[in-house]
Amino acid sequence: MKYIYLITALLMGCTTFVFAQYKGLDVVKIADSQQPYVSESIHIPDIEGYKTLKCDFHTHTIFSDGTIMPEERVWEGSRRGLDAIAITEHIEFRPHDSFIKADHNESYKIAKGVEKSANIIVIPGAEITRDKPLGHLNALFLKDANALDVEDPLIAIDNALKQGAFIMWNHPGWPNDTSTIYKVHQELIKQKKIHGVELVNGFEFYPIAFNFCKDYNLTYMGNTDIHGVYNQTYRTDKQYGPMTIVFAHERSAEGIKEALFANRSVVKFGDMLIGSENNLKALVKACLPYKIRSIKGNEAIMEINNKSTLSFYMQLNNKTISILGSSYVEFKIRLDDKIKFTNTFITDNCQLEIEIAELK
Repeated sequence: MKYIYLITALLMGCTTFVFAQYKGLDVVKIADSQQPYVSESIHIPDIEGYKTLKCDFHTHTIFSDGTIMPEERVWEGSRRGLDAIAITEHIEFRPHDSFIKADHNESYKIAKGVEKSANIIVIPGAEITRDKPLGHLNALFLKDANALDVEDPLIAIDNALKQGAFIMWNHPGWPNDTSTIYKVHQELIKQKKIHGVELVNGFEFYPIAFNFCKDYNLTYMGNTDIHGVYNQTYRTDKQYGPMTIVFAHERSAEGIKEALFANRSVVKFGDMLIGSENNLKALVKACLPYKIRSIKGNEAIMEINNKSTLSFYMQLNNKTISILGSSYVEFKIRLDDKIKFTNTFITDNCQLEIEIAELK
């Protein structure tokens, strides 16, 4: 069989072919056109003492109410540049079960099969799917998701906890646009049966729920809850899907699990960063190394070189300073100034503030 590979070039937005002689050829292969779309370029440096990992802990496939296969969901995560992705099928809602015959572990098993080649950590999970007041909860790091398929959701939670699972309260403001913490949640939190709250889900976030994480010392989390094709769901030229940034001792499932139980996370949603004061401060310091020069009395020049692709917006002396990803800025400061990072949130009305004296 005769065939030839042609090289393509992008010229003014159009694909231009390098033409050749076609006589006698059976197949012409356009190699460049077969490449997948370019991955998202999100760089976040490690913080002091920990590796910075990008994660999505809420996804679905055709094994519940998603539209793609588990292995493709994993490859999507890899193309996004994620370090970890959790497969979290609904336990109680499986609209494709008339032609998808499998137990609750099968989608994870399939996804796990491409973990190594996709260079991404695949985390086993499941979504306990009930009406409010309980709502939906993800159980992560499961050993057997079938144990959650029981009538009483509280028993399902207990069965997950027996496996050492991390329990995340999903999208508290869905579906009635009210982020209420009900008595059942308060009791579960008191019993240490809820460990984190999903503050961002897909295209919405829940400001009041930020307070739940701070008030109850819960882990800040944000995820896509992706059901369809990622690149058709998110316009990555405008905004990437949300993610949970995890600060782990090592790039492994065990490392991520330990970090989540220790509350070491920050949520990224567009340019918004949501987390505890300590985690946000550690992230800012890692991303924005600085120099202070030309000190004259109480005044000086601050130089910042953003080592990440994240953007930061600061308020200083009633002025707004934008530090875009991978950019350099310098500006005048007073040594007794305080910087407010206006795109960060600890609660619904509290943002990260750092005193210049603390940075010196």
